[in-house]
Amino acid sequence: MVERALALVALLSLAACTSTADLRKAELSELAGWLPGAYEAKDASLAFVPIYAPFISDHVFVEEAALIEGGRRVVTQRVVAFDVLDKQIMQASYIFADPGRWRAGLQHPEIFKSLLEADLKLQSGCEMLWIKDKDDGKFVGTNDAKHCRGALARAEVSADGYARGVGEALERFRRQ
Repeated sequence: MVERALALVALLSLAACTSTADLRKAELSELAGWLPGAYEAKDASLAFVPIYAPFISDHVFVEEAALIEGGRRVVTQRVVAFDVLDKQIMQASYIFADPGRWRAGLQHPEIFKSLLEADLKLQSGCEMLWIKDKDDGKFVGTNDAKHCRGALARAEVSADGYARGVGEALERFRRQ
């Protein structure tokens, strides 16, 4: 009898783990559907373009941030990849080994078809953990700022916007 009870508990635990992982995968699909596009703030713009890089993940984007001052000047360009790991949505960030090679990527996304692992450098320690806020439905990502110098400590994605910054001081972008 005790063996049956233990087997039942183990089976229920396994089912709960599977349902949690399935829920996170569904949430990741929603997040990956909201993220692509162009965003603007008063003096800056962001763009997220999905790219095909299966050696990283199924959900990979090029992010380009630009200042809007007397023209458009690129400030940063990186690759962000999302995956479900340990039943959590995780984001890894990569910088380009040769940034000049990829500068025209937003205008010509087909250039990323030649992307290889050697073209990217993982920003180790800058992984973001994403959760879905049950109150307002947005996704909130955080990382450990102590391990990721010069990077964002918080980001938010909703159906109509993106925000990033440190703590509660977020720069808010509206979808174009």
